Amino acid sequence: MKIQFLKDTSQAQIPELPPDSILVYREGYDLPDIDGVQFFDIEEYKGIYSNIHANFIIIVGLNRMIKPSNRCDFVYEHLTTLTANIQKMSIDTEPFLGEPWRYWHHHQFTGTGKKFAIPYSYTIETEWQKWFYRDEKDCRLSGDNIKLFIDDVYSDLDLLISEFKFYDPSNDDLQWYIEAKEHIFSKYSTPKMLIINLLKMCNKKFEIKISYDSFRMNEIFELPELGVYKFVVEENQRRMSTYNAIIS
Repeated sequence: MKIQFLKDTSQAQIPELPPDSILVYREGYDLPDIDGVQFFDIEEYKGIYSNIHANFIIIVGLNRMIKPSNRCDFVYEHLTTLTANIQKMSIDTEPFLGEPWRYWHHHQFTGTGKKFAIPYSYTIETEWQKWFYRDEKDCRLSGDNIKLFIDDVYSDLDLLISEFKFYDPSNDDLQWYIEAKEHIFSKYSTPKMLIINLLKMCNKKFEIKISYDSFRMNEIFELPELGVYKFVVEENQRRMSTYNAIIS
């Protein structure tokens, strides 16, 4: 399989490789033991990739290599568009970090993303953002839809099982929430800043630690039934559904 999500990345299933195969990795990952393959830390590779000839490229730790802030770096153009004829594998410990659209990079780098029918990450990011902010009712990244686009993926990861439960807040808590919303709306105007800062205030008030990534913790969360928590829980459930669909 060209894309592998593994508990132990050193145990990746490696096919018979041609001569001049290389492995590019992010520091902090366990690496498979492969004879006859040159290993390059991504930071080292950025300075020498134009001088490296490769017939096969294994990438370990892509999630922590490419980010929204560096995706236009030429080294990633080299590893995708400019070397589209070279076979590649992506090995990582999970399908995505942060926003689920970043999962698409694994298909982009390995040339297995034809079913997505998109050329650039900005397209799938925009689609996800419209879904995130409820401007669109559906998205290719939903737990049900993503199954239609997954190709050449293997995983030995366990399904995530976080649960989110609501309880009725007291009248005092409801009044506090109304006042907190008024305060936040007087300071911020964008949906992103409104949600982030209202969530921060609520977490402090109710002594709760919940974020968009809490679904990864495999815990049971009990929350007052307030608008911002309902939004964040729905997003956690969406991300967990997408994550579980990919690894299963």
